[in-house]
Amino acid sequence: MGRRLPQALREAGLIFLITRGALFLLAPLAYLTLPKVDPATFTETPLLKPELTHTFAGPAHYLFDIWARWDAVWYLQIAAHGYAAHDYSTAFFPLYPLFIAMFKPLFAGNGVLAGIFVSLGFCLAAFYFLYRLVEIDFGRQVAGKAVFYLAIFPTSLFFQAIYSESLFLALSIGCLLAARRRNFVIAGIAGALATLTRSAGLLLLLPLFIMYMQERDWRLRDAGWDVLYLLLVPLGLGVWMLFLGLRFGDPFIFTEAQSFWLREFTGPLTGLWEGLRAALSGVRTLFNTPDDLYWSVIDQDSRLWSAYDIINLGFTLTFLGLCVAAFRKLPLAYAVYALAVVLFPLSYASSTVPLFSMPRFLLTAFPIFILLGIWGARNRWLDMTVTVFSLAFLGFFTAKFVVWTWVA
Repeated sequence: MGRRLPQALREAGLIFLITRGALFLLAPLAYLTLPKVDPATFTETPLLKPELTHTFAGPAHYLFDIWARWDAVWYLQIAAHGYAAHDYSTAFFPLYPLFIAMFKPLFAGNGVLAGIFVSLGFCLAAFYFLYRLVEIDFGRQVAGKAVFYLAIFPTSLFFQAIYSESLFLALSIGCLLAARRRNFVIAGIAGALATLTRSAGLLLLLPLFIMYMQERDWRLRDAGWDVLYLLLVPLGLGVWMLFLGLRFGDPFIFTEAQSFWLREFTGPLTGLWEGLRAALSGVRTLFNTPDDLYWSVIDQDSRLWSAYDIINLGFTLTFLGLCVAAFRKLPLAYAVYALAVVLFPLSYASSTVPLFSMPRFLLTAFPIFILLGIWGARNRWLDMTVTVFSLAFLGFFTAKFVVWTWVA
């Protein structure tokens, strides 16, 4: 009889198979039965790449192509054609599209299949790493709950869409797992790769430094040369900037590309204030706009974006509150990292939708799911509440995503 898989892999794998399988069933049903937005009506012309996103006909199209929406088009374009100086593509860091390009030959050059494969592979890795990390300090029951809550979070659909969420999360959790095991070499390498995936990877320096100093009881004199391993984290950004400097003559061109999304640094308090104002204005819009449209999906409808402003604020305030609780329940390094992950995108508000994409960015604040796992393992009613609300919004967001209406 062959050896059984380790329990961590079995439990994380089972959660992976059930949740991802359910979404692969739900998504085509939503696509086939709900009214759809025609992307040709969008003003964002980079989204119009049917040669990259419409790779199948018939049932295969309903199963796979529907996961190539919005930012997925950018990643597929970069994987197929590389970067250009003035098309805003440099806003997207290179590691995820590089993986798509690497795996395309395994799928007969199909970028959509390669992207889904990469996303799902790192999704499983993220679930496994999270289970192992939580198991060390809180036991298997909490570990299973934390992975489950992450898997059903409303924006977890991006773990199988052609987005970099699963790659970034796997590298981030893997970084802290290595540090928790006192392996700062691997932690630094994972952090560098995370920074090659997103600029937010730089935030990993905070928990790594805390964990390193805690090992030495916060005595600076006990810090050795191995502290230099932490400097591997910004190396990823350095490599990206070196490439941009050599290729385009401007190592900071990736920051300028953010202007396409009308983002600029405002600070977290200003971002939160603008998000609150937008949500309050959205409430007035919803109450004062007559409902005279039926069965039409118009992505420019003011009521649609008003609802987004309200939803975005709700997610943001919830996670800010959970971050406060994290400082009482979680190790300091985890709580600090969770707060940093929330404040970072909050500091770069969009001038049109201040909390643009916040529900998706919050997905990578994985210590919050550890906190929920601790509570959910002890309180049945909290467990049921988190599960029901998460599943309801996950189904809602998945349906919206596949019919080309904005989610996050």
